Amino acid sequence: MLKLQIANERDRKEAQNRERRRQCELERRSRIFNARNRKIGVDVPFLERQIAEKNAERDEQKRRDLAFAQQMIKDSNLAVVLEARELEERRRIGVEIDAFRHNYQRMEDRREYDLNDPEVLKKQLPPRASDGDPVGMSSAQKFEGEDLNYEERKKLMASQKNAWLEQQVQERKAAEEERKKAEAAYMMAIKARDARASELDKLEQECRYRLGQANLRYNEALAAEKKQLEQIIKEQEEADNTAEIYNNLTSDMLTENPDVAKSAFGKDRAIGFMYKGMNQEELKKFYAAQKEQMAAAKAKREAEEKMEAEWQALAKSIQREVARQDIQDQRLRREIARQLMEENQLMALQQKEKEKYYKEVVYNNTPTDEYYAQFNTTTR
Repeated sequence: MLKLQIANERDRKEAQNRERRRQCELERRSRIFNARNRKIGVDVPFLERQIAEKNAERDEQKRRDLAFAQQMIKDSNLAVVLEARELEERRRIGVEIDAFRHNYQRMEDRREYDLNDPEVLKKQLPPRASDGDPVGMSSAQKFEGEDLNYEERKKLMASQKNAWLEQQVQERKAAEEERKKAEAAYMMAIKARDARASELDKLEQECRYRLGQANLRYNEALAAEKKQLEQIIKEQEEADNTAEIYNNLTSDMLTENPDVAKSAFGKDRAIGFMYKGMNQEELKKFYAAQKEQMAAAKAKREAEEKMEAEWQALAKSIQREVARQDIQDQRLRREIARQLMEENQLMALQQKEKEKYYKEVVYNNTPTDEYYAQFNTTTR
């Protein structure tokens, strides 16, 4: 037989201890092998502030939940009260509806009660009771196609037809009388309207005639006044034209009086719109001053040309000096570039020799992956 070992209490405790140590080792390894916590550390004030914020948020949430629960209790109580009131109101309305139906909507008061009367058969008379032909209880009371109330129904239909015809005749007579009255009233209204329209037309024609006469008299008065005013304006214009012609003929402008151009601000000043030109003496002075101005302008122009030539010569000499300095700077830059290239080549050779030395002498024993794998395998 196969013998199985049964685990006792001590084995279970030992297994629990091993599992607890294994979990602790995994947690310790996750903390120690975490490069961020090992190199940077944990921001304790920030964590404390987060804990405080979480606690405050938790307290605020508890307060809100408590307030919400209290409000829910109040709302529930209010809902219970309102529901009780609603049920009471519905019960009261139901009682009133039942009382109204019992008092005013009874089954026997309905219009179609004779169709739904459960005792209608008990209340009906036998079909053969009207024709005086007695039959027994076990005999057939009525056959298919038999009409026992034909005579009575025929009389009723004839009387009803006569009543309908009489009613139609009366209605037609009343409608005809109403139509005649409406036509008479309409004709009277048309006649009154036509009479009023003709009266208003006569009044309008009379008003237009009077208004035309008044406009004609007013226009005649305006024409006479306009004609008189035009005559006065024409006479005034003729007088003004004659005076203007005389004034122009005798004015200083046409007579060219030189004294009228003299200004009150000095003897050398003249009034522009009355000035008639210079005399011979003034013309001689003007021409002499003009020649002097021309000579001064010529001398100024020659001096400016001489100065411009000197500036051009100076600019050319500066350009030549700048070109010579640029050539010298280019030569110096080429020499510096050549020296720099030689120094870079020498440094490159030295770097290659240094790398060769490190590779062949210093770094000849390169560690493998097995060498690194033996580290950080446990926290102890």
